[in-house]
Amino acid sequence: MEPSNHTKLMNFIIGMCKKHSDWITTLSDLGYKPEVIEQRIRTSTDEAVKPDVIATSNKLVHSLVFDCKGGITVDQDQMQRYSTLTENDLLRWVSPFTTIGFRFDICISDVDEYHSAIIPATNGFPILTFGRDVVTKTRDFKESRINAAFRNPISLNGKVPTLMYYPFCEDDKTPYIALFVIRGLVSLAVKQSRGGPSIYDNNLISRDELLKFIFNPIFDALSDEHKGRLKDKINEVVQWIMSKEEMSQPLGIIEQQAGYRINRPLEKLLEESNNLIKFLETQRALTEFPH
Repeated sequence: MEPSNHTKLMNFIIGMCKKHSDWITTLSDLGYKPEVIEQRIRTSTDEAVKPDVIATSNKLVHSLVFDCKGGITVDQDQMQRYSTLTENDLLRWVSPFTTIGFRFDICISDVDEYHSAIIPATNGFPILTFGRDVVTKTRDFKESRINAAFRNPISLNGKVPTLMYYPFCEDDKTPYIALFVIRGLVSLAVKQSRGGPSIYDNNLISRDELLKFIFNPIFDALSDEHKGRLKDKINEVVQWIMSKEEMSQPLGIIEQQAGYRINRPLEKLLEESNNLIKFLETQRALTEFPH
């Protein structure tokens, strides 16, 4: 089961800002760290933009403002609004170690399948394109050291992008998101059982706890608005799981106003949840569990 291109691109970008041996570390090598994810920013001209990821490098005193395009649709009005973003607008949300000499670049990320359609609509912004085997750059950044890092295509041979940084977005399919929700609920329930034989009468798993567990590596970078939308999506997926007896019965999920409880003996819960996860992971058409 595949995530959306948007989710893949989010992980590609965030992964480049991490020291991860299985993925390229081009941006991490330049000092970039993910600082803000899905934050709505008001510009000096009273426009609003909402970048997918903003990564900042103290080494370069520079931010990269990423907008991920997983398809062929580019909102021209959105591109124009990005053109109104200034350093002062951005400094309300990012924290370089000094504001002296601070600069930023807007960067579009896309996939090679749709790249030719994306190029004309991106207002002259630089683009990082992810193909099956390489990452390539179109147009130049203001920051010369980024241009140098991406001067030649960067090979992805032998590299395996992880989905651990940004597991899903609101547009991913419900059965795909259910994988992460089930893992999160079961892991938190087991943790709360303190290793005992049962999780009956366990503490409530709050929606905040579940979101933080699933998005742990980048939880602090998520905007409050995005956290709210992700919690709504997780709750929607829990409702979907509970509506299907063949899933809800083995897990024993009980929804309460402030969160969720799982009401199953520990050994049985682990066995059943593993079976459900294996089933969801191997589905293609997902005819048994339609969206």
